[in-house]
Amino acid sequence: MSDVLEANIFFFITSLAVVAFTVLLCMVLYHVLKIVKSIRVIIERIEAGSEVIAEDAAHLRTYFTETSFVAHVIRAFFGRKDTSGKKSSRRARKNTDS
Repeated sequence: MSDVLEANIFFFITSLAVVAFTVLLCMVLYHVLKIVKSIRVIIERIEAGSEVIAEDAAHLRTYFTETSFVAHVIRAFFGRKDTSGKKSSRRARKNTDS
């Protein structure tokens, strides 16, 4: 075989290998881009959720600092100490009726 023929065969095989490698690389990059887009969507959802959590935390902080949280807890456990109301008015009506 002549040297020119061997060189042509070598370059032909090399060009086929480069084309095959390029096609495989394009396929891999396509799938990587799909994964990156999916990750971007997930990150956007996480950011939206973290904004909601931050707003809730700010609301809770405002509730604890601006309102009397201790008073709310005491009222929840012991109830109101409001003795006026319907009970006393019913007793007053019974005493006036008899």
